[in-house]
Amino acid sequence: MNTSEKPKRALEAETLERLTTAPFTPRADRGVVDFNGFATTETCELSCVFCHFNGPNATKKAKTLAPELVAKGLREVPPGRQVHFAATGDFFQDPHAMDHLQKSTELGHQVHVLSHGQSMPPGRIDEMLAMGVREFRFSVDHIEPRAYAKIRRGGDLDRVLETIAYLRTRKAELPDISVEVNCILIGDTRQRLQEFADFWSTRVDAVHFHAEYYDTLKFRNLFFIPEKRNDCHIQLYVLPSGYITPCCAMMVQSHESDTSWLPHLKDNSLQEAYDKLCDMYEDPESELGKVCAKCQWWVMWSEHKDGESPYMRSVRFDLASVPTPDPQQDEPVAARGSPPWQRFKQWLSGAVASSRDRGRQT
Repeated sequence: MNTSEKPKRALEAETLERLTTAPFTPRADRGVVDFNGFATTETCELSCVFCHFNGPNATKKAKTLAPELVAKGLREVPPGRQVHFAATGDFFQDPHAMDHLQKSTELGHQVHVLSHGQSMPPGRIDEMLAMGVREFRFSVDHIEPRAYAKIRRGGDLDRVLETIAYLRTRKAELPDISVEVNCILIGDTRQRLQEFADFWSTRVDAVHFHAEYYDTLKFRNLFFIPEKRNDCHIQLYVLPSGYITPCCAMMVQSHESDTSWLPHLKDNSLQEAYDKLCDMYEDPESELGKVCAKCQWWVMWSEHKDGESPYMRSVRFDLASVPTPDPQQDEPVAARGSPPWQRFKQWLSGAVASSRDRGRQT
């Protein structure tokens, strides 16, 4: 079979494998430590079909990062820097989640929260906003309730839309709130990108479409295939175990195999961990180097073409041009002094009605 006859996915897999295993000398960018943030817990109430941590075929674990280690790491991050709070499960399954956010905002960090959005009632959102948290990103892989439920098993699309809609109402008071969505290219998403973008255009500030990883270290559904391999950028994440990983790939690999050779936050500063990981990345005989030699996650750091990378396409929207639903509309004057989450209930059903209609049609 010649190249033109091969299925697109098979050709993509073959080309990525060839580029990944071609001779390559890794070089770490040893600049300022790039600390991404914390994945604080492995616990999740969902079982997403593609998830290596809590999916239907995953070996589920339940580690949660000790609060004192989170505090140690936070103290090392300079004020003004962005800190992501996420999880290999869901961040809000960490019983100390709100304490972590409070500590980080008190230290002057720009806090970013990543969640599937199933455990963020209005009261919790109000508490986060009062702390100064302004950046939220949700993992939402479909726009139809039935399809969403098949992908994110145990999840409810309407619940996420309610959360996003509530943040939208608060954005009228706090315009610096940022609400974004991550969407993995799974199922029919690739063929419906414009439809998905249109769906989110009046709800969020941006949607980020991601290629899908599989078998831990491989990728499919890229936006384009790079001409050659490039270096990865060392970006630190603290895992629920306390080990510090240099990338998303090792976050997944750490769940699948023993990676106790990674630096641990208990014994290393972030700078020390960064230096050790840079050394390991450049050494093909190190444990990290051996994983990197067969890992395709380098596509995350490939050069952009036409505004997108092989791994991701981002679409940003101008919500300032979209009228914000008024939760006080047609509301008794006496009720207008009530908390935002109570006023929000007045128009919530309308905010998610289109989602329910889509579900009935599938």
